[in-house]
Amino acid sequence: MRPIELVAVAAGAVLFAYLAWHRTTSSLYYRSANSSVRPPHIRPEDYEEWVITRRKRWRLAKTAVGALVGAAVGWMLFTMIDSGLARR
Repeated sequence: MRPIELVAVAAGAVLFAYLAWHRTTSSLYYRSANSSVRPPHIRPEDYEEWVITRRKRWRLAKTAVGALVGAAVGWMLFTMIDSGLARR
Protein backbone atom coordinates (compact mmCIF):
# COMPACT_ATOMS: atom_id res chain seq x y z
CA MET A 1 0.00 0.00 0.00
CA ARG A 2 1.43 3.36 -1.00
CA PRO A 3 1.67 6.24 1.48
CA ILE A 4 -0.88 8.36 -0.40
CA GLU A 5 -3.31 5.46 -0.24
CA LEU A 6 -2.81 5.21 3.52
CA VAL A 7 -3.52 8.93 3.83
CA ALA A 8 -6.78 8.54 1.87
CA VAL A 9 -7.86 5.61 4.03
CA ALA A 10 -6.96 7.43 7.25
CA ALA A 11 -8.76 10.59 6.13
CA GLY A 12 -11.92 8.63 5.36
CA ALA A 13 -11.74 6.83 8.69
CA VAL A 14 -11.24 10.04 10.66
CA LEU A 15 -14.04 11.84 8.83
CA PHE A 16 -16.59 9.07 9.28
CA ALA A 17 -15.57 8.49 12.92
CA TYR A 18 -15.99 12.20 13.66
CA LEU A 19 -19.41 12.27 12.02
CA ALA A 20 -20.54 9.17 13.93
CA TRP A 21 -19.20 10.56 17.23
CA HIS A 22 -20.87 13.92 16.68
CA ARG A 23 -24.19 12.37 15.71
CA THR A 24 -24.34 10.04 18.72
CA THR A 25 -23.09 12.68 21.18
CA SER A 26 -25.77 15.18 20.18
CA SER A 27 -28.51 12.87 21.44
CA LEU A 28 -26.66 11.48 24.46
CA TYR A 29 -28.62 13.38 27.11
CA TYR A 30 -31.83 13.81 25.09
CA ARG A 31 -34.96 12.44 26.69
CA SER A 32 -37.93 11.48 24.60
CA ALA A 33 -41.47 10.87 25.81
CA ASN A 34 -40.77 7.13 25.97
CA SER A 35 -37.70 7.51 28.17
CA SER A 36 -39.88 8.00 31.24
CA VAL A 37 -41.03 4.38 30.96
CA ARG A 38 -38.84 2.57 33.44
CA PRO A 39 -39.23 -0.46 35.65
CA PRO A 40 -41.08 0.52 38.83
CA HIS A 41 -38.50 -1.00 41.18
CA ILE A 42 -35.63 1.21 39.86
CA ARG A 43 -35.08 4.74 41.09
CA PRO A 44 -35.20 7.46 38.41
CA GLU A 45 -31.58 8.49 39.11
CA ASP A 46 -30.33 4.94 38.65
CA TYR A 47 -32.32 4.56 35.47
CA GLU A 48 -30.95 7.81 34.05
CA GLU A 49 -27.41 6.70 34.84
CA TRP A 50 -28.02 3.34 33.20
CA VAL A 51 -29.44 4.97 30.05
CA ILE A 52 -26.49 7.37 29.73
CA THR A 53 -23.98 4.54 30.28
CA ARG A 54 -25.67 2.43 27.61
CA ARG A 55 -25.70 5.34 25.17
CA LYS A 56 -21.99 6.01 25.77
CA ARG A 57 -21.21 2.37 25.03
CA TRP A 58 -23.22 2.55 21.80
CA ARG A 59 -21.43 5.79 20.91
CA LEU A 60 -18.08 3.99 21.01
CA ALA A 61 -19.38 1.08 18.97
CA LYS A 62 -20.92 3.35 16.35
CA THR A 63 -17.73 5.41 16.15
CA ALA A 64 -15.64 2.28 15.56
CA VAL A 65 -18.02 1.05 12.87
CA GLY A 66 -18.03 4.51 11.31
CA ALA A 67 -14.23 4.50 11.19
CA LEU A 68 -14.19 1.11 9.47
CA VAL A 69 -16.80 2.21 6.93
CA GLY A 70 -14.91 5.45 6.34
CA ALA A 71 -11.66 3.57 5.75
CA ALA A 72 -13.40 1.31 3.24
CA VAL A 73 -15.00 4.28 1.45
CA GLY A 74 -11.71 6.19 1.40
CA TRP A 75 -9.87 3.20 -0.02
CA MET A 76 -12.57 2.57 -2.62
CA LEU A 77 -12.66 6.20 -3.76
CA PHE A 78 -8.88 6.38 -3.95
CA THR A 79 -8.76 3.15 -5.95
CA MET A 80 -11.40 4.40 -8.37
CA ILE A 81 -9.66 7.75 -8.85
CA ASP A 82 -6.22 6.17 -9.09
CA SER A 83 -7.31 3.64 -11.72
CA GLY A 84 -8.86 6.42 -13.80
CA LEU A 85 -5.69 8.48 -13.61
CA ALA A 86 -3.48 5.49 -14.48
CA ARG A 87 -5.23 5.01 -17.83
CA ARG A 88 -4.16 8.43 -19.11
